[in-house]
Amino acid sequence: MPAAREHLLALGSAPALAIDVEADSLYSYQEKVCLVQISTPAANAILDPLAAREGLQALGPLLADAGILKVFHGADYDVRMLRKDFGFAVRNVADTMIAAQLLGRDKFGLAALLAEEFGLEVYKMFQRADWAHRPLDPQHLQYAARDTAYLLELWERLRAELVERQRLEWAAEEFRLLEDITPAPAREPTCFDVKGAGRLPPRVLCILQNLVQVRDQAARAWDRPPFKVLSDQVLLDWAQSPPHRREQVLRTRAANRGILGRLAPEVLEAVQKGLATPEADCPRRSSTPFTPMSHAQRTRLARLKQAREEVAHDLAIGPGLLVNSETLEKLARLEPPEARQFLEATLKRWQVQVIGARLRSALGT
Repeated sequence: MPAAREHLLALGSAPALAIDVEADSLYSYQEKVCLVQISTPAANAILDPLAAREGLQALGPLLADAGILKVFHGADYDVRMLRKDFGFAVRNVADTMIAAQLLGRDKFGLAALLAEEFGLEVYKMFQRADWAHRPLDPQHLQYAARDTAYLLELWERLRAELVERQRLEWAAEEFRLLEDITPAPAREPTCFDVKGAGRLPPRVLCILQNLVQVRDQAARAWDRPPFKVLSDQVLLDWAQSPPHRREQVLRTRAANRGILGRLAPEVLEAVQKGLATPEADCPRRSSTPFTPMSHAQRTRLARLKQAREEVAHDLAIGPGLLVNSETLEKLARLEPPEARQFLEATLKRWQVQVIGARLRSALGT
């Protein structure tokens, strides 16, 4: 990787870099960065962290250099992955997806923006590619390179429009927040990660918890995503109608028979363990009791939503960008003095500027 290191060091003179990463979340237990694409106005490069990880270390200082603009599309994921896999912090970020949203673009995916701005057709056949596979064929590399090849020019076009519409400061605030994104802490999977588990009784949850552990152990050992071992639906079906014999496990639909055969002993053991666990030790979801809104609160919420819709219409942007529905409900449940404090503490500065007064009026504060 000496050539990659030399290339990275040469990038220190570039005023802006377009960056993207490709990972293998669909093919491994613990997703990892498999490619890093970097573009300058003069050239495109693809770095291979799987070939020689140490050669990528020169990228760290570049990402941390606030004097170099780093342009992403959907920076949230890329920034998290760069920090998680390499410990890299990213400073001076611009995100073309956020910029497009703030400009009210109906379609803000990269493919849609490249088609709209440059007339490019980006084929999606490689979106689910195994980026850890080596060697990658030229078509895969061309697809990966295109993710950054036009980002710098795309950002310049969107930036000019943000300036023209006096929304550049909105974007700048959003971009600063991206710098502080950190990966979620690692944790063991639980039965409550399975969609639909919240409505199940404790005994069924206990069986489900044991089955989740069986799946996770197998996924870790085989280095594949848990959903490619056994689906959530299979685990739910077993938890609610527990198999007691190997033949019952093997007859399970929508599951690979080879995997069923390998895991049948562990599945049956997990079921028996769940059935034998004392009721008091079975999992229970801790939740705050739901309190229905009063008539006054519902009236406030209706006024808040109306205010949001009107401002969003005037600005021609998505209502959720201004303030999400969860925040509006929290505001409606608070009395005016507390609601005002919550509003000021929760909304971003640009949101307070463009909709704060309307929300305060709707609250009666």
